[in-house]
Formats: sequence, structure tokens, C-alpha cells
Amino acid sequence: MAVDRSTGTNAGAARLKEELAALDRAYSSGHHGMWSARRRAEIVDRALLELYRGAGARAPRTALAALGGYGRGALAPGSDVDLLLLHDGSAPEEVVALIESLLYPLWDAGFSLGHAVRTPQETLEAAGERLDTLTALLDARLLGGDEGLFRSSVDPVMDLVRADVDAFTVRLGAAAVARRERYGATTYLLEPDLKEGGGGLRDIASVGWLERSMEGSLEEAGLLRARERAALEAAEEFLTRARSALHLETGKRSDRLVLDHQQAVARAMGFQDEPRLIAEDGLMRALFEHARQVDFLVEELLIERRRPGAAGVPALPADAAGVLGLFVGADGSARTPSPAELDAVESLNLAGEIEWSDAVRDGFLAILRAPGGMRALGTLDRLGVLAGLVPEWRDVRCRPQRDPYHRFTVDVHLLVTLDGASRALRGELSDADPVGIEAVRQVANVDGLLLGSLLHDIGKNGEGAHVPVGGRAAASILGRMRLAPATRDLALFMVDHHLLLPDTATRRDLTDDDLILDVAAKVGTPERLAALYLLSVADAAATGPAAATEWRRTLIRELVWKVQRVLERGEMGEEVAERLAERVNRLRDLLPGERDLDRFVLRMPRGYFVTVEPAQAARHFPVVSPALGRNEVRTAAWEGSRAGTYELLVVAADRPGLLSWIAGCLALEGLSILTAQVFTTEDGAAVDLFEVEGVFEPEVREETWRQLRTLLRKAIEGRLSLGHQVAEKRRHYPSPKRLVPVTVAVDNDASDFFTVVEVGAADRIGLLYDITRTLSDLELDVHLARIATYADRVVDAFYVRDGVGRKVTGPEDVARIEGAMRERLGSTSEGPATSGPES
Repeated sequence: MAVDRSTGTNAGAARLKEELAALDRAYSSGHHGMWSARRRAEIVDRALLELYRGAGARAPRTALAALGGYGRGALAPGSDVDLLLLHDGSAPEEVVALIESLLYPLWDAGFSLGHAVRTPQETLEAAGERLDTLTALLDARLLGGDEGLFRSSVDPVMDLVRADVDAFTVRLGAAAVARRERYGATTYLLEPDLKEGGGGLRDIASVGWLERSMEGSLEEAGLLRARERAALEAAEEFLTRARSALHLETGKRSDRLVLDHQQAVARAMGFQDEPRLIAEDGLMRALFEHARQVDFLVEELLIERRRPGAAGVPALPADAAGVLGLFVGADGSARTPSPAELDAVESLNLAGEIEWSDAVRDGFLAILRAPGGMRALGTLDRLGVLAGLVPEWRDVRCRPQRDPYHRFTVDVHLLVTLDGASRALRGELSDADPVGIEAVRQVANVDGLLLGSLLHDIGKNGEGAHVPVGGRAAASILGRMRLAPATRDLALFMVDHHLLLPDTATRRDLTDDDLILDVAAKVGTPERLAALYLLSVADAAATGPAAATEWRRTLIRELVWKVQRVLERGEMGEEVAERLAERVNRLRDLLPGERDLDRFVLRMPRGYFVTVEPAQAARHFPVVSPALGRNEVRTAAWEGSRAGTYELLVVAADRPGLLSWIAGCLALEGLSILTAQVFTTEDGAAVDLFEVEGVFEPEVREETWRQLRTLLRKAIEGRLSLGHQVAEKRRHYPSPKRLVPVTVAVDNDASDFFTVVEVGAADRIGLLYDITRTLSDLELDVHLARIATYADRVVDAFYVRDGVGRKVTGPEDVARIEGAMRERLGSTSEGPATSGPES
């Protein structure tokens, strides 16, 4: 059948387009909230009704309905217009002509439409099959046509839901969980999905669907408090404004608020830079605050279904100590207060600073110890009580961490770290972590450990370097709490030194006895060491996969083991010798009957057996052991510790510049270096161990390894212009868009025999080549390298000596290293502005 695309219908679509554009221009992009969404729906209503009436005579018994967000009367600038055309099945050809007459003019004008054409029976069947169809129909709104047909289609759907409200609630909860797994959480993600993420607009709609399934309101059922209703409405307004601004700023439908658009959206919504908070962080803090209110209610009502509903009036708290008592049950575990109890807490108005009495302190510590204490603290946070207890909390609350490795905002990171430490104390550490299990036995002062975990990053408030700032803040907080001195001192020590273990383990030479003695002197007691280790484990897990790698965990455990021996015995040599002997014996068990094994053990430096597991050394043995030609290069690759990574061994005669040649060739072959350990044998062979991954392809083929060996031979023989080729390779690939400072530190105190050069920069193609080429040009010999990649950020530490084997101590020489490195790398590089996972 021919489609009627008359001048009239096209003119109607054009007029609709003009009216919507005028609405978009009427106010700045950041002020299109719910009023604008409703006005946009009204404009579309009028145009659709005009088109429908113009073509309606062809199909006498039909009804046109709006679905979904459009059905709720709210349209963002880029939203789809979802429609349902109902018919009685008596005139299918006329129905097809009607829908074409209705949709084609709008499609031709560029509108995005979703539509379904169904009979009442088909509508009910579709609702029974799919939850998204069912919920869209709960929002159905009649636009025009036969009202009886509309009611006979949507009323049975409502009956279906109300026949088993519990089952419907379970389905809503399962859908909410699935969205969180797919889209993440709008409550803390740095690039959240405003619609589908946990705490987003879809969650708000889900609460509405729950209410539609009930005979009365959620308030009447005792499931929602008046203040929570107001919080939901405020969240919907803010999220709608942000989503509309995103659509208008980008000119397209885009529900994920990516970093590139946050500044524009923030400015459009009226956020401005403040002394310790840039405009986009102000936007994200407000966004997280609103999303958390939504997320909490969805978890309470749909996912966990903890709300008890209408009940008698409980005994209500009279002061702050009573409030804290509400959150811990008789068995010592955290409990969820009822809506009436939460109302009572808010009526006490405890958002101002709360005085720490003994009862308040004891109640707070009971929450920290309680299983589920993190959830209780989250509720206290939403009620404003946590900030009343700890005013410093306000500065970290909902504060984004703009780096690629932290998953959470500062405050959520602190709560998740606390939860990790609490779980460790309850015996939930894996059996694969014997160091952690022993550490739990060493910690007698549980409260000190938990407080240190909760406050370790309290200094991330925008004031400056977070460790010293956090130390001052923690000293003030702990002083007000009226704690026992031992508890206060342990917690403060953890805040001041929470980076000691991870930074030392990943950036320093663990075979240096003096380094171990220095760390032991800073730690002082086995309990402090145990507390720092448990914090480092919980902190890394709360940070994200880039911080919680097996490589990092292994190095930290190695450091803890060595420091523990010093604290127990007061010296190093004998214990280290026993440890090395144990590892060598394990290697002998793995390679029985190998005649060259003794020579291999004698050739390899002590640090190799300290940092490389015996199973790895057994793999390396056949590659390293045979005599090595001057220009020979050997490589071997195995699956790495994580999916998509590879362990790469490179063996060649050591010479100045070798590490830079290897780094350059890896860059040319599209291999990104995640970690590197550089060793030199007694007879002058370089044994360099890398963890790499493909930059452009997830799987590295054997052909790539062959080409790498060929490139390395050419580089060693001087037949390859690496600098030119690396520059060309880099030129063809765009860099990340975020600029960060390059950091260069020259440390002569970390080692008695070597100068440590530490470089921090954003990861990029050929970065390690640039750094090591600079060291080679300065005629510095690299004895040991610690290369650590944290997502898009690299922190490299090199133990170097000059050409005659001395440390680089002269001020002019130190300045020359720093100047040459900055000249090669620039004052800024592109990537996130931090120096590593300062968790």
C-alpha cells in the first residue's frame, strides 16, 4: 500500500522539529529539568495526535499510546519516542497504512521512534514474556483513539502485576542487579551512565513501577519516608538536568557522562571552580550524592527487600549514642533501622558537630567491628550523622578520584577498605595468603586497625599531598574521640605510613639489606607491620585491578616477610640465606638431574632468586643456561599472571643501552610493558623479565615474538634506527587527552651503592624507550629496574651507577639527570594526573 507523505504531514513533522528546537534554545542546556521534559512530551503529544487523527479514518478501531519515559510524560532531548498502536485485529491492512502514515513523516524528519503494533491479547502475552515490555506498559498513557481498547489492553497487565506483587518485586530487583553488572554504578563511577547505572534514572522508574503494583502509595505501605520521596524527586530533577545537558551539548543521545563532556555539562549547570574543587568535580559530587539516595532505596526496596513495611512505633533514640545503638543488633552485627527509626534520627538534627562522649565512642567502634558495618556507616553518612561525628568527612564525601585505577570516590574507597580489613579480621582471607592469616593473629588492637583503615585517605580533600594532610586530619579526629593511647597511636601510624609497604615493595630493591632495616626501623613492632599489611591488602582491593595485581601482592609479601624477620631476630643475613637456600632447593626439585643447575645458581644474582618464584626460574633455566654469543638474542614467552598478559624473558650480552633497545623494539611490535625486572649475571649476561600485553591485539602471535627477536638483533648490531622508528610509530596513534606532570626524583638515600632515579608519567607508546635511552645517553648503567604500570600511568624506578661504578651524588650531575629526562619527556605527559595508585 502506498504511503501518504503529503505536504501536510511533512509540514507537521517540520513544525514539531522547529518547536522542539525552540524549546532547546529557550534556556541554557543545563536548565532543562523535569519541566522541560514534560513540555517536550506535550509538544510531541500534539504533533502525534494531529498525525493520528489525520490518518485515523483508515482504521476505525485503534488506540495510540505512549510508553516508557514518554508514557510518564518526560522526554529528554535525545530520548526515543516509544509508541504502541493498539487494534482489534479486524483490519490489518488499514492498521499497516495507519502506522506508516504516522511514522514515516517523523522518520523522514530525523526523529528516533520505537513502536509496537498489537492487539490486546498480544499485548498481554508480550507483557508476560518480557519485563521491559511489562514495565513500559505500566507507564502507558492514552494519546488518542478508542479508550475502551486501550483499557482492555493495559488493565489486564496491571492485574497481572498485582496478582503477585512479591514476584514482580523480585523481578525488578534482579533487573536492577543485572543493570549494575552491565553499566556499573552512577553512585561512584567517574564516567557514569545517567540512565541505566545503579542509582540512575532507570532505578527511579523502578521505584515508580513498584508503587504502581500496589493499591496505595509506598508511604502508606510503610516502605518509603516523606524525606526519601523528596530525595527521589530531587534526584530525578538533577539527573534529568544532567542528561538533558549532555544531549544538548553533544547533539546526540548519549547517556554516559564521559570525562570529555564533564566540564561543558558542569559549566552549563552552573558549577564553577572552587579553591579545592574544580567545576567538573563539583558536578560529579552532586551527581553521586543524588544517585546514592536512589541506589540506597532500590537496594532496600527491590534488591535486598529489607524494609519491614508498616509496623508499630519502636523505642526511638534520644541522642547521638542512642542513634549509633540503632545500627548494631544484640548479636553484634549491623542492623537496618526501620523507616520510623530513620525518621527519628533525622528529627534529632545531628548534622552539626557531635561531641564524642564515651558512649558515642563505644557505639561508633561497635559499628566498625560489626559485620555489615560498612552499610551502617553508609546509612549514617546519608543521614548526615557521620559528618557530624567526623566533620573532615565532608571534604572527602562524594569526591571523585580522577585516575584510571581508583574505582570509587574517596569516601566509598575508605568504607570499602574498612570492610576489607574487617573481613580479614573475621577470617575471610584466602588460604593463598598465609602472610595475611598470620598478620591477623598479630593484631591485638582491632579498633586501631579499623580506624586506620577508615581514615587512611582522609587527606584526599584537595588541600595538598594527601599523606601529610591526612596525618594532621587524623590526629585531630582521633584526639576528639577519647581513645586509649595505644588505639590512637596505631591508627595514626597507619594513616601516616599506609604507602610504606606498597611503595617500597614496587619501587625499591628488596635485596638491599639496609633498605629492609630502614623499613623495620620505621615500623617498629610486629603488630604495626601486620596492621600495615592488612591495610595494604584491603586498600589495593578497594582501589581496583591495577593495584591488586599478583605481582604487587608478591612483592609486598616478600617485603613483609623480610621486615618481620628483622623485627623478630634483629638482623638479616642468616634469615635471608635460609630463604634463598629454600628457594634454590625448590628449584632443584623442579629440575632433577640438571648438570648445569649449580652453575646457573652461581651465575644469577641473589635478587633474582628473591623476586622470581622457583617455578618461573625452572622455565627460565633452559633459556639462560647455554653459552651466549656476543650478538645473540634469546626470547621466550609464556602466559602471564592475568588474562591477556605474557611473561617475556629476554637474554642477551649486557651492554650500555640494551634495556632501551629492548623497550624500543617492544614498542615497535605493539607490546606494552606492564612490569620489568632487570638482572645481570656474574659473567655479564642481561636477563630481563617483562610482563607485557598487546596494545592493539589481545592475543600476541608467535610471528610477533619472531619479529621481536629479529628487531633486537638488528638493534644490537646497529642496523636499526630505533629513535626514528619509535617516533614514527607514536605519530600514527593518538595520545590520551588528559595532561599530567612528569615527575623525576633522584634519590641517593635509598641504596648505599646505587642512585635511584624514579620517573612518573602517563603511559604511551615507547615511554620506557625514551626513559632508558636518556639514561644511556647520560652513560648511566642500569643495575635494577622496577617498572610498574597502573592502567594508563607508569611509575619506573632505576638503580643506576655512572660509567666507573659510582653513585651520582654531585648536585650538577643530579640536575643533569632531571633536566635531560624532562627535556626528553616534556614537563607534562598525557594521562591522569597522579603519580601512582596512592590508595
